[in-house]
Amino acid sequence: MSHSVTRSAAPGVNAQTQAMAFRELSAMLHAGMPLDGALDMAGKTGPFHFRNAMHDIAAMVSNGQPASDGFREYKTMFHSVVPAVVGSAEQTGNLEYAFALLAEFFEDEADLKRTLQNAMIYPGCVTATAIGAVFVLAFLGFMQNTIGVILLKVVAGIFLFWLALRFRFFQNMVRYVAMIVPFFGGIMHQLAVARFCQTFGMMTRAGVPYLEGLEATMPVVQHPLVDRAVQNLYYGIKNGSTIEQCIRSQPAFPAIMTNLVGAGEASGSIDDMLLKSAKYLKEDAKYKIANSAKMAGPAMTIILGIIVALILVSFLQGYFKMLFSLLND
Repeated sequence: MSHSVTRSAAPGVNAQTQAMAFRELSAMLHAGMPLDGALDMAGKTGPFHFRNAMHDIAAMVSNGQPASDGFREYKTMFHSVVPAVVGSAEQTGNLEYAFALLAEFFEDEADLKRTLQNAMIYPGCVTATAIGAVFVLAFLGFMQNTIGVILLKVVAGIFLFWLALRFRFFQNMVRYVAMIVPFFGGIMHQLAVARFCQTFGMMTRAGVPYLEGLEATMPVVQHPLVDRAVQNLYYGIKNGSTIEQCIRSQPAFPAIMTNLVGAGEASGSIDDMLLKSAKYLKEDAKYKIANSAKMAGPAMTIILGIIVALILVSFLQGYFKMLFSLLND
């Protein structure tokens, strides 16, 4: 019982680690290695808790349990798409292809995360420089009862905000607030639709039934409007409607996606059209993020100039105050 609780509460791992593990699993299965041995070998890299999980799943497979059950028990470590795709592949006997699909899925997720991180490098460096300058001058005593105190409060606020982002509740709250901001809200909505298209397309390509695939896809969306649209899509298909009819009835899905999915359903290649929709939406989002990052450079230079000016004023105030105090003595 306690072991089961430990599995369900295991920490998560990043997309890059999972992509490497699933890529190795696909290659080792292609080379003819048994599944339990491949799982054990793929668990040689990554964080300690990830290695333990992979070894545990390998042991479960050795004892005759399906690998999908093992991935499902580590629900906080592996996304719900993993056991769904693996379970479908276990029925068709094509685990090698399933793990290759999962590797592509997590590689795309890791690539998108790198794009977002790269866009934040310059603003982050500027902010770190300003914070360092404020702390140095405060330590030297030139910012007591001056503008520097205000800057320190701002720095403290930024640090507390960063700490709060470690908690999922605060992450969700910030995400909902960002959705109402014109530019960021549009990007978040576009990426949520792209994640849905990529996940559902991958599940469909792996042979997962539509309803099961939609159930596993819902947690990856992380956007209330798109999440509601996916739920309506689920109930529409469950009641006998076509995917195209359900998608066209949801305003949360963009026109290009509905057109591609409609063409895919008519031609029998809905998985290809979903994945093409995801690729287009992600590339368009990356282009917008890259352009905004270019604009962030001049903006952060201006902000840094203002901060430097405030620091200089605060420094001079403290300096002359100390100088006049010495002269009066």
